[in-house]
Amino acid sequence: MKLNRKKLTLKKGKTFKFKVTLTPINSRDRITYVTSNKKVVKVYRNGRIKALKKGKAKITVISGKKKFVCKITVK
Repeated sequence: MKLNRKKLTLKKGKTFKFKVTLTPINSRDRITYVTSNKKVVKVYRNGRIKALKKGKAKITVISGKKKFVCKITVK
């Protein structure tokens, strides 16, 4: 699995969608997105995030036994 970002800075109110590449391509592992701070960043099931207010948060992307973290800063 690969994630297209490891760090990201967003302005309040803006959105971003993660692009996750599963390996092997025919993998059927479910992808789950979790935020460390729901007040700063809202995360949706499809990988889209929305910056809610200034601060920092981490988005953890989980697929099978693999985990990747993206650090988010909202300005």
